[in-house]
Amino acid sequence: MSQLVLLQKRIHDEIPLSRALGIELQSWDGRTLVLSAPLEPNRNHQGTGFGGSVYAAAVTAAWGLTELALSDLGLKGHVVVQSGTIDYLEPVASDFFVVCRLPGGEIPERFRKSLARHGKARLDLTAEVFCGTPSPVPAGEPVAVFQGRFVVRDVRSGR
Repeated sequence: MSQLVLLQKRIHDEIPLSRALGIELQSWDGRTLVLSAPLEPNRNHQGTGFGGSVYAAAVTAAWGLTELALSDLGLKGHVVVQSGTIDYLEPVASDFFVVCRLPGGEIPERFRKSLARHGKARLDLTAEVFCGTPSPVPAGEPVAVFQGRFVVRDVRSGR
């Protein structure tokens, strides 16, 4: 099974809300994670995306990217969100997707060094939410932008 399929199963098994929200991992290229969610189970009383659902999808994308980056380094650890904020720029009026990228397109050297020296590290990530068909290179502007800090601790070899 691919790394993405394994993480999808883990997310649905360990984060039951993700299944209820319909979160599906779409792609991972070693730098960018894309996940999608349907509007219907995530709508509010206005018929647009419920803020909590949009936030949960964005946090899941950033958490998932951190997990995948660790795996790419041959490591496992406990990943938790330390802090996060989201700006809702436009209503989520259709099925939506989240794009989360490694800063600068690669695992930061400071993050790698902290993992190696201390067995823990922090990673600041941005996850952008878009409406429409999932793509790692969205055509339009984001409808919401999440900024979060993720902490990795108890790092060990994953092989």
